[in-house]
Parts: sequence; structure tokens; C-alpha cells
Amino acid sequence: MADAYLIDANVFVQAKNLHYRFEFCGGFWHWLEAAHAAGLVFSVDKVRAELVAGRKGDPARTWAEQQPAGFFLPDAADSAVMRHYGTLMKWASAGGHYTAAAISEFAASKNADPFIVAVAKVHKCTVVTQERADANAKRRVPLPNAATVLGVKTMPIFDLLTKHAASTFVFKP
Repeated sequence: MADAYLIDANVFVQAKNLHYRFEFCGGFWHWLEAAHAAGLVFSVDKVRAELVAGRKGDPARTWAEQQPAGFFLPDAADSAVMRHYGTLMKWASAGGHYTAAAISEFAASKNADPFIVAVAKVHKCTVVTQERADANAKRRVPLPNAATVLGVKTMPIFDLLTKHAASTFVFKP
């Protein structure tokens, strides 16, 4: 699955709330489906859980519920993923860089961030996120900081679209 991309929850949420609302930019959502069908775009079970926890009738929830098996990859159920997850938990807790609240939030079972990084490591994927690395962060563990620990690449959605979407959101291999 090398050269594939795992989409972080914030990409879906920001897309539906800001740039790519379902009401006027369905092409983005169709592009995600086409990119998945081509074996390029996936996410993880924890991200799906975040999306389907939204209110009934929320378009992102409905969209996530309609995705085929395999769009959202197993995370906590995969022992290889959990080994890397453990590495991330040790790193976040070591050295006193992050506050106790930040570590607790990072380790929360509902938080997809460490899981998406661990899945990316196992499957040799790039994580697509709107978060940016922040070496000075103490009150929150930024996903890109955690990705660096495992040697996982990150990129924003706009870079992925530049590489794999036409201006009309037509998928291009």
C-alpha cells in the first residue's frame, strides 16, 4: 500500500464546513471515492468513528456511513499498529515536553491521531492532515510531530489535490 494516503478527520470536517461543502462542491467527495477506488486514498476506523458520531443528518456522517468496506482501515484491532501506537505513547510521555492534559488527550481512545500515524507506519502511507508541526507545542500533541517520531510523512489536502486531481476534481492517476 506504499504511495497511498490516509486522510485525517480534520480534512473531512474542514471540507464539509468550509471549502468543499456538500451543497456546492460534491466533486471533492466524488474525487475521494474515485481516489479510493484507485487504491490511493484511505482513512482509519477511528476517523470513521469520529465522523459517524456526528449528528444524524450531518452530510459527513452520511458520507462516511456509505463508504465501502476497506475505505477505513483497521487500527486498534491490528497488533502491528498497536506496537507503533505504544511507541508514540512512550514518546509523548517522555521528557516532560507535553503537559499531562496534552498527553491524556493524545492517549484518549477516541483520538484518531496516534492511530492514523501508526497505521501509516505499518502500511507505508502519507498522512493527509491540515495540522502543522509545532516544536513549541506543549498543550496539545500535533499529529505531524507524532508522525516525525515514526518517520511518517504528512501533507495538507491541497498538496494531494494538486498531485492527483484536475481542477474539476476529476481523479488523475
